[in-house]
Amino acid sequence: MPAPLPHDAFARAVRAAFGAAARVVGEEALAGDASTRRYVRLRLAGADCPQTAVVMILPPDARSPELGGSSGAESELPFVNVGRYFGTHGLPVPTLYHDGAARDGLLLLEDIGDTTLFAAASAAPGEAGALFEHAVDLVVELQALGARAPDPGCYAFGRRFDFAMAYAEVEHFIEHGIETRQGRALPAGERARLLAALEPVCEPFATAEPVLSHRDYMAWNLHVREGRLRMIDFQDALLAPDAFDLSQLLTDRTTITVVPPALEDALVARFLAGRAAKGLPVEGDFMRRYRLCALQHALKVIGRFHFLDRVRGKPGYLAYLPSVYVVARRMLAVLPEVADAVPLVAAYVPELRPEAS
Repeated sequence: MPAPLPHDAFARAVRAAFGAAARVVGEEALAGDASTRRYVRLRLAGADCPQTAVVMILPPDARSPELGGSSGAESELPFVNVGRYFGTHGLPVPTLYHDGAARDGLLLLEDIGDTTLFAAASAAPGEAGALFEHAVDLVVELQALGARAPDPGCYAFGRRFDFAMAYAEVEHFIEHGIETRQGRALPAGERARLLAALEPVCEPFATAEPVLSHRDYMAWNLHVREGRLRMIDFQDALLAPDAFDLSQLLTDRTTITVVPPALEDALVARFLAGRAAKGLPVEGDFMRRYRLCALQHALKVIGRFHFLDRVRGKPGYLAYLPSVYVVARRMLAVLPEVADAVPLVAAYVPELRPEAS
């Protein structure tokens, strides 16, 4: 059972943000996602406040990124720190009305609605291309900002999605996508062979020039309100390969149901053209990096969703996996550097057998 809602803390935050006359007149718990954060929409009354605001109720580990990447020297919430940098430079993030983290373990935020990019594209397939074009342009803006105005005070510039982090997420896939799923640990030799065969997936994270990355840039973490995209869940932003955010955007979960291959190709081309227009040429074999990043992310997601289902007791995520398996099979089939991994992975994950397509 979740902890009771801290109504007094909500009232304090609203008064701190909007003045003594502002008050809460209604509350609505919102559906969360994979994190341990909780969200509540508040209906407000008062002369100088919006009609609604959203409370983010923070977990005890709110200062820690999901799977590593922290510098260990962060003195404020990453959400606050990264959000301030993004907002100051014009990126579309929710306004922070009040930081009540220290006293009450919560943040009071602008209400950006409930319509995700995925939901908007699903509801209006004819508009999916234009919506995803806006999302691709926003990736370009993010990367251009990082190149133009790096800021050592923003935590994202002190964290890198490097080989070790990518490798840890491949290990996460094996631990939960295989071992937790099967209810048994792999023999040490088999586990080592599998990790060695999948190690090339991590290569871009070691060799590609890093750029500013949202890290969780997917159609579930972009909201559409009044025709404008807004970013959420940016607290784990860091430096990563140039293809990483784009590969997440176009291949995560069931995104392939609204982004067919022809649109995916057009959006990749738009990204490359957008970077060139910003004076940010793309070095080397971008499509190879894109596919390796997509495969690395798909493997991480397979492990993560089994972890959420079996370990965290959060049902529902396994329903997304058929589309993730499609992405992983497609990338395994076109990347010769991981050819040796295909039979090894397929022995434990039958959905990744080539004939499963």
